[in-house]
Amino acid sequence: MSWLVFWLPAVIMTGSRGCLKCSPEAMGLLEEVKGPYLDGKLRGDTERRSTLKNLLTTSIEGLSSQPMKKGIYMGVIDETTLQLLADHFKRSMNRIMENQFDGGQLFNEITWSLQDLLATFQKLQKKFQNVYCSNSCGKMDYLFMSCFSCNTHVYSCWKGFRCGERKLNVEADEDLVLDCALRWHRYNHGARTYAFYRIVGDKEQQMTNTMDSFLMKKEANANDTGRYRCKMLSSSGETYSQIDFQVTVVPSGKTTWFPRPHPTLEGPIMMGVSSRAPPPEPDWTVWIVIGSTGGLLFIIVGAFLWYYRRQNEKEEEEEESGNDKGDEDESESSEQAEK
Repeated sequence: MSWLVFWLPAVIMTGSRGCLKCSPEAMGLLEEVKGPYLDGKLRGDTERRSTLKNLLTTSIEGLSSQPMKKGIYMGVIDETTLQLLADHFKRSMNRIMENQFDGGQLFNEITWSLQDLLATFQKLQKKFQNVYCSNSCGKMDYLFMSCFSCNTHVYSCWKGFRCGERKLNVEADEDLVLDCALRWHRYNHGARTYAFYRIVGDKEQQMTNTMDSFLMKKEANANDTGRYRCKMLSSSGETYSQIDFQVTVVPSGKTTWFPRPHPTLEGPIMMGVSSRAPPPEPDWTVWIVIGSTGGLLFIIVGAFLWYYRRQNEKEEEEEESGNDKGDEDESESSEQAEK
């Protein structure tokens, strides 16, 4: 990026410090680790204590010596990325200090934590760089912090404030929602407000000025058909982006449904063509559960009845068998008496 040609030489002349040194909290914890903590844990191991202190110092300063190429490092950092890096460093050091590491184990834990810090720094910087000039339109301000001097500098990426026109069909008596938030708005540095206008005869009639990126009008009617405009304004009133809306209020039931845009896509995060959602798909889950439960109950009852009937049949068979045996015994007794 061409702006680096002018930015980096100035900050490099101030000397190497390391991005993390711009965080007072992280530096305070570093001094505690290098001082009281290591002095206490390695009191009798002077050589290892000295090695770890030097390793901590050079590793922190070495963050500013990373290759300045796309996707890894650019010599600058923003406040959010610096805070994430500092939080990671503090968690690592606090974890070490809270555990009873000694000798070689302590040395290995600190070494591994510093290697992990470097990997985290590179990942955070890659994400940070993806924000640079991510606006496809409008004006975007960044607040950069030099990793060498910790001085800040505001840089603007200007791509024209007009961000197109959106056509919006709304059914009568439904809510009219105008949303002009763009993905890159949240990364813009500085306070911002949103001004909404209705365009009448090529003239802007201001409706509201708010911190919210959307405007809602309840129960739209035919009189709401027309052209609208939304501007994102800086704290000084400068237009940073502008989106126009061509709104048409149609009779109920005349709206054609379109899928809503994914919120991470570039472009305004808008409602669909209408704020009324399409009729939901029928949900057969309840009926499936009821049917399954009823079927299972039917099987259980049927099995019980079959078992009960089978038992009755066995009892009847046994009773008949007993009667037949009794008749046979009586017949044999009669024959013996006759003899």
